Parts: sequence; structure tokens; C-alpha cells
Amino acid sequence: MIMEKYKAVSSGLHETLGNIIRPFCTLLAFLRYHDIWEIRNAIIAGNKSKILSMTYWGYFAKKGSYLGLNTKMKGPVCFPHGVVGIFISNGSIIGKNCVIFQQVTIGSNEIKGSNLGSPVIGDNCYIGAGAKIIGNIHIGNNCRIGAGAVVYQDMEDNSVAVAERTRIIKKDEVLDNHYYKTINNESYYYEDGYFVKSNMKG
Repeated sequence: MIMEKYKAVSSGLHETLGNIIRPFCTLLAFLRYHDIWEIRNAIIAGNKSKILSMTYWGYFAKKGSYLGLNTKMKGPVCFPHGVVGIFISNGSIIGKNCVIFQQVTIGSNEIKGSNLGSPVIGDNCYIGAGAKIIGNIHIGNNCRIGAGAVVYQDMEDNSVAVAERTRIIKKDEVLDNHYYKTINNESYYYEDGYFVKSNMKG
């Protein structure tokens, strides 16, 4: 029991110290390198500073993102809405003057027997929000990939990929689009900022 209490206190103290020290270390890193891309370049160039590593991975983790250090970027990439939700696998190659919107995945395929590897993106490509580019494929120069499109095969230069057209289905009845959740085995729905008890059973 004493050992368990010690571990709990020790863990809490470690977390508290981390919360105090981490912002200070991050500030030092940005004072020295100015932005996350300079920090990334310093790590790739061989700087093994734990402060830089912590700052780099912490930056992307807070934004729900991942950008592998083994990803090759041939030049600065334009992220119009920041890197929120963006995932770029190790081994991927991003060409010059590319534009990448939020929630994009440029991911490797690691399923045995399939198209193993990571994508290669050409120069001057425009990748819309939520697009998924998967596997060992080559996206040519000057390509456009529309929002929500899933690309798993090569694209020639100057080509466009778009998601399949959405089907609109007309319903005769009035649709109930409340968000429901169960609280203590009772059903509630969200309306006007509150969860209201419904007549449905949880």
C-alpha cells in the first residue's frame, strides 16, 4: 500500500514538473529556432537535443497531427489552415510549392501483399481538405486532389482527382437529427445547449 501511494505521488509529481518545465523548454526552442520548420531542420541535421525533440513532437501532438522526420519535403509547403489533423507518413516525399489543407492523410501502406510504401507527391500539387493519399503511388506535377477524395493509384501530371458525387436521398418523414446519449440508463437528447430527457429508453 505504501509503495502504491509512493508510485502515485511520484507519478503525479513527475507530471506536474513536466507541465511546468515543458512550456519553458518550448519557449527556449522557439527563441533559438523561431518556428517549427527550423526546429525540424535542426533535428534532421543531427541535433539530438531532447528539448528540440520534445518541442517538435509536442507541437504536432497538440494539433492532432503527425509529420515523420523521414518525410522529405523538397521545399516549404503551404498549409492554409495550419497542420490541424494532418498525417504524413515517414518515407513520403512532398514536392515544391504544394498546398495541403487540414485533415489530409498522406499515408504509407504496410499491409503485406498490397501496394507497400509511401506516396510521392510532385511539385505544385493542391490537396483539398480531408483527402487521403495512400500507398506506394506517384502523384504527378500540377495535380489537384479534391476534398474528401481517396487516391490509391498513380496520377499523371496535370490531372484531377475528385470524390464520387454525393447522392441526395429525399425522405417523406421529418428526420430527427438530435444527438442522443444515455445517462444512468436514461435517454437524453441535446437541444439549445442542454441535454433533455427523452421518452426513449436508454
